[in-house]
Amino acid sequence: MKRLSGVTVAALTPLTDDGTQVDHEAIKEYVDFLIQKGVHGIFALGTTGEGLLLTVEERKKALESFIKAVSGRATLIAHCGALRFEEVKELLSHAKSSGADGAAIVSPFYYKYRSDEIVEFFLRATENVEDFPIYLYNIPGLTGNWITPKIANQIHEKNPNIVGVKDSSGDLLHVLSLINDTYQDFDVVVGCDRAFLSILQMGAKGCVSGPAAVFPEFFVRLYEQFKKGDIEGARQTQRKLTKLSLALGDGASIPILKTVLSWRGINAGGCRSPLKILNETELQKLKISIETVLEEVKLTF
Repeated sequence: MKRLSGVTVAALTPLTDDGTQVDHEAIKEYVDFLIQKGVHGIFALGTTGEGLLLTVEERKKALESFIKAVSGRATLIAHCGALRFEEVKELLSHAKSSGADGAAIVSPFYYKYRSDEIVEFFLRATENVEDFPIYLYNIPGLTGNWITPKIANQIHEKNPNIVGVKDSSGDLLHVLSLINDTYQDFDVVVGCDRAFLSILQMGAKGCVSGPAAVFPEFFVRLYEQFKKGDIEGARQTQRKLTKLSLALGDGASIPILKTVLSWRGINAGGCRSPLKILNETELQKLKISIETVLEEVKLTF
């Protein structure tokens, strides 16, 4: 089974300009761009991919387009999270049968859940899914619920098919606890760009990054430097990567990511309502900010 390591991109989902339809043809061009930049994995239809703003059927069709576009050239993980576990089960079944390499499921959200309820949610959603690696997805800033090492261990003990966690908490102590206090065969990947080198040194398997969806080359360079033992080179790359990430709002704004990606020649279209593409004033301000940073890090669009 393929598992996440290195640089995984939290992929954007190309939509039509008005954001009402998935642009399936544009997915191929976008995936080719990411693969050519050397990414190791693609995390499709997650937070950055507007997955929770799409219908179940839209998510299925979009995933099929991503799988076809990737064509085995990188590890393709399908985000299958939803508020109702019946929908999670449906999306998981589709992801596996369609040829995804694995899946991720965000923790239950909106309501505040006890730890035993979170464990039950994941176990019920993934029952009878075998030989298909699944990652827990911890993003408490949006869900209001944490996946702790204890919760992760309880889930992994009862379902070893759940092989790791994607942590986007931004809390490095929590990440360190996930790395040190879960089972050795349980993988940790992290969505905290400004700490990419640090989390690799801590023992994480890699990153799942929104800004890497636009500027993957810095992430790939840092990972390669780390693997070669060039820590000083990786530190220098981390400084540049951090500047870029900050200029992109740390990946929190999908309209910003799609706008800057279009400036790189890859059209990802509009955003699903109520998200909105930037107005002219916002565009001018962003352009100045991005161009300034690109000049500093010696990179062009």
